[in-house]
Amino acid sequence: MASNVGQDPPIKRRRQSMEEPPTMFIGDPSLRIMIFGSSGSHQFSLTESILQTAVFDGADPNATLTTKTSGHVLERNVTLVNTPNLNNHSLAQETLKKEFKKSICFSCPGPHAVLFILNPIDVPPDPYGVFRPVVQYFGESILNHAMVVLYNEGELVDSEIEIEEVKELIQKCGQRCFIFSGEKNNEEDSMTGQLFHKIDQIVSVHNIYSNPEFKDADKRINKEEKFLEKEREKEVKKMLETLKRKHSGEDYDREVKLYQEKMRLENRERAEMLIADRLGFTLRLVDYAAAIGKGAFVGAVLGTVMGPEGMAVGATVGAALGGVLGGAAGAAWNYFTGVFADVR
Repeated sequence: MASNVGQDPPIKRRRQSMEEPPTMFIGDPSLRIMIFGSSGSHQFSLTESILQTAVFDGADPNATLTTKTSGHVLERNVTLVNTPNLNNHSLAQETLKKEFKKSICFSCPGPHAVLFILNPIDVPPDPYGVFRPVVQYFGESILNHAMVVLYNEGELVDSEIEIEEVKELIQKCGQRCFIFSGEKNNEEDSMTGQLFHKIDQIVSVHNIYSNPEFKDADKRINKEEKFLEKEREKEVKKMLETLKRKHSGEDYDREVKLYQEKMRLENRERAEMLIADRLGFTLRLVDYAAAIGKGAFVGAVLGTVMGPEGMAVGATVGAALGGVLGGAAGAAWNYFTGVFADVR
């Protein structure tokens, strides 16, 4: 069941497809997928088709918030992280970067795949240009885990699919492209099963995607989870006592297991949101530092110990040292942003 869709009815009861390719996952069956697109409605529709649940009923396709939805699909725990519509030109760059930060927190320790969603019968003039902000933010290494998904609600015929316009984007994504029909997938699981199979192939070659930001965010989230667990110990103890009064034997064990999993998910999601908010604060500091120079900014901060005059001197000296010392200034900057991100 999808984790955030308690009251929403399923779109349609799914059945197993005999044509579904075998899965390749070994051990952990979880699957984390980041979704970027030029049309919010197509991103939402793909998510609903995979989860077979109406999680975005009535949602604004131009919403500027990153969302996380989860469900159990084809014996796998699937998490889909939808980022804002990249064709929303009213979206400020600072807001987009903050939402990218949030998408990192929602998909830690790293996504198994990154999907670039396009409407195959309405491809934008510059498809790669639409997703360029993603590459600029995460780095070109993200393309090793990227796949172009041409999504449409209905059945598609070859003459409707505008592949030529997407060639550059597909080439940059290692020639990975998948045509996904929502209508066909609602009738059988073949589309979702094939998509998962292609993602497993990516993971078999490149493992999950990660970079220093993911590692840093995951470390902070794990730390925050432990803090929340400690903070909620009395609450948990009280509930376990209540369950013990109401249940016994196997029923008690089952209820305890369900409650512990519920608490684990709640703590994880709360930790992700808290760290995402803190990293958003750090992001504003980073943008400011980029404008005046990292060296000057760090120098000014260090100079505060000498008072207002010392701060001005510190900024001047810091700017000079930033160019001379390079790595040392970068290390100081990383330490500084780390301290501010962890302020409770």
